[in-house]
Amino acid sequence: MRRQNAVKALGVLVCLIGAFLMGWGDPILGENHTGIATVAGILGIGIISKSKRITP
Repeated sequence: MRRQNAVKALGVLVCLIGAFLMGWGDPILGENHTGIATVAGILGIGIISKSKRITP
């Protein structure tokens, strides 16, 4: 159960990083930052969905 929660927290963190980059990614990544932010959000959602299927 702890491992599932840790993986879910990691997925939420990755989604939040993607949202941060979408909003304020100009100074960090430059003009074309939306693609990287979108990929980070999709990866985060994928990690969250995998957290239910992990078996100890």
